[in-house]
Amino acid sequence: MCRRYSVTYQITCVIVVSVMILMSIALGYLSILRGEILAERKSRLVNIIDKTEAIFQRYDLYYQSGVLSLEDAQKQALKRVILLDDNYIFVFDDNYTLLASLGGVDSEHENVKMLQDSDGHFTYQIIHEQADKLIEGTFVSYCFPLFIGGEAVRKISYSKRFSAWGWTYGAGVYIDDIDSIIGHTLISFDESVV
Repeated sequence: MCRRYSVTYQITCVIVVSVMILMSIALGYLSILRGEILAERKSRLVNIIDKTEAIFQRYDLYYQSGVLSLEDAQKQALKRVILLDDNYIFVFDDNYTLLASLGGVDSEHENVKMLQDSDGHFTYQIIHEQADKLIEGTFVSYCFPLFIGGEAVRKISYSKRFSAWGWTYGAGVYIDDIDSIIGHTLISFDESVV
């Protein structure tokens, strides 16, 4: 026996299926958008660290050729790095002594070995270990406050080692706003559909 469905039921089914298809497309688009934003930020970090590496290599050549002492080469390299495209670059040595951070050369030489993120991970130890293993550099994700005493938010950094001087260096970017961008895009999509 063939059962007949009412026109209202058939229209409701078409609407439900259409909404499900639209939601699937929207979620797929948002996933792709999030991936593209994250990839762009990672690419920018790699570019910054590649420039930093070039500066370190140049000043190491000055040292190797006798133009500068090791101490002068390192000081000048750090000063040059902190001016690099107005980016936040951190540098610390194998003893976890912070040499540069927050856009400046660290004159207090803070030891960051035991510094933990909000999840209890030893951030600088992880960055050091990963950068030491991977010559090409490494991405590390962690939670860190936007400002001292502030709420911890998600952040990624890209780091490398400059073995000649025993330095680990990197740049980071907060990624908490990506989800905000995705949320605004979803709201805009929702408003345009409704």
